[in-house]
Amino acid sequence: MTNRAQILLNSLARSAVGLTALTRPVPIIRLAGVDRVTAEKIAWIARLAGIRDLALGLGLLHAHTTGGKTQPWLVAGLLSDTADTAVLAHATAHHQLPAAYGTVMTLAAGSGAALATTTLTTERDRHRTQEQTGQPPR
Repeated sequence: MTNRAQILLNSLARSAVGLTALTRPVPIIRLAGVDRVTAEKIAWIARLAGIRDLALGLGLLHAHTTGGKTQPWLVAGLLSDTADTAVLAHATAHHQLPAAYGTVMTLAAGSGAALATTTLTTERDRHRTQEQTGQPPR
């Protein structure tokens, strides 16, 4: 997968996750085993995470499509996903989330962090090649 494709995938996936959490917070919270009444009361928490991911995804998409710097957006997403991974893993380990749901969510957040890391590494290597050869990589 090319670096451009990785950036596009990252931005679209993050935007989709953010939009889903923003517009459908109660069903997402209910997957964690929370009752409907409580889920409706704390839906704002999912919306906070949703708006964060939507902003990061759209910011990355904008930078990508306009030729702007994507690295700051990727780093911000990496930090967010790493924090989410740690929080979700802790909650799962301490039985605050159902094991199956917590594991899937932890893996999803970790996958986002892994994709950002891979994309940042590919971008760094591409720039190094360009600096060494004076030619853009193929």
